[in-house]
Amino acid sequence: MSKAIVIGYLAKVSAANVNASHTEGNVVVAKKVTLPDGSTIPYISGQAIRRMLRDRLEELGHPLSEPFAQVSGQEVTPPVRPWEFIDEDLFGYLDPSGQRRRTSPVRVSAAVGLFPFQGDRDLGTRSFERFGQTMAAGGNMFETELYANLFRGTILVELDRVGVFRALEIGNKEDRALPSDERKKRLHALLEALKLLWGGGRTARMLSDLSPKFMAYARLRVKHPVFLEALVARFEDSRYVLDPEPLANALKKFSPYLERTIFGIDPGIFGNEEEIQKALQEYGPVRTVSEALTEAQRDVSELWSESSS
Repeated sequence: MSKAIVIGYLAKVSAANVNASHTEGNVVVAKKVTLPDGSTIPYISGQAIRRMLRDRLEELGHPLSEPFAQVSGQEVTPPVRPWEFIDEDLFGYLDPSGQRRRTSPVRVSAAVGLFPFQGDRDLGTRSFERFGQTMAAGGNMFETELYANLFRGTILVELDRVGVFRALEIGNKEDRALPSDERKKRLHALLEALKLLWGGGRTARMLSDLSPKFMAYARLRVKHPVFLEALVARFEDSRYVLDPEPLANALKKFSPYLERTIFGIDPGIFGNEEEIQKALQEYGPVRTVSEALTEAQRDVSELWSESSS
């Protein structure tokens, strides 16, 4: 029986600060993590990725629970109707009373940059001259750290929990579950949201496309983030080069648990497309990312049938 689907992906950012940290003086600092050698790499938090997925789901026509939450001071009480709201189902919730809590079936890693932060900054200004004052009045100046990088992320979905609500999660005496067709539709919508992923801060002047440029999809008989550390790249001759060996090793290691694998790669991003396709073709078809996500949607449409159980 299929227990999970896992998606490892790479997103390209040309010049942006998608998910900032705090502000130091007049500098908006990028979120970064320090490596053992002392260098730093930028990252986009898992919380930010989840927010972007929620927003895309709403744009796809799925009403979110947030407008129906009750706010009292610093406490936010969700409606706790996961059968009605896709975000409560997929991303979980917490009732501050402690009586009802749902852990997210969709587990999201931070999107971690594969290359060190180089210290680049964008300079912004606001001239008081534009507000009817003289040029001598000056203005405000601010800086924003920014980067060009390739970000690695992983999404793991616990299939046995999507659309299934335990009694303690909903404050009921009995468990509750959605029909299998509705469970499939919600997985389909999540994959569509990933296909359309964008967002973060400063999009007015640093718009970024965070949809995958490479993806590996696996349906497994166990729950494990197979691709979490398997996507490794380097930069050569002005092109990204994806190292297929760690990915192939992960696929080989977990081959006893793999039920279906699909790969997607967009043309023109990687300098070794043919090498990647050759290394992966024995594990599954290699298509464009859009085609691969469409095929993944077809795959989840076959879940919970006699053939996939």
